[in-house]
Amino acid sequence: MKYCILFALLTTTQATTYLTTDTFEELTDGKKAFVAFKAPWCGHCKKLKPDWDKLADAVEAMVGEVDCTKHQALCQKHGVKGYPTIKYHDGFGWKNYDKGRDYNSLEKFVEEHLQESCFDDPNLCTKEELEKIEKVNKLTESEVETFKNNVKQQLE
Repeated sequence: MKYCILFALLTTTQATTYLTTDTFEELTDGKKAFVAFKAPWCGHCKKLKPDWDKLADAVEAMVGEVDCTKHQALCQKHGVKGYPTIKYHDGFGWKNYDKGRDYNSLEKFVEEHLQESCFDDPNLCTKEELEKIEKVNKLTESEVETFKNNVKQQLE
């Protein structure tokens, strides 16, 4: 009987990571992450929950959620104005997710934007990508500064 209960617990656990004010930075810093900022009373949040949990079980990226009724300062820091607000971190900061909220749309987005890539693991790089990385790594500090300044000027 003990084994049946243990098996049931192991096979029904959710991979969704519940984030709090105390754990958010630690669990998301430097990682690709997909986070839903929610409220327990929100009808749209309740509708999203089954697909969100299914996504968390199906993908390798960190899929998390924050209860904004308990962690108001964290939600405010991330500019949450309505529920659910979905944001993602792709290695270059937090961005708003504004695509479909059904499972297929969520999964497709994660596969296209949040899976491990050459950026994360050199073993996943093509020969050409490795050559580009090697070239960049050989730049001097002044060459990097010149490049950054050129990019800033183009963005202005």
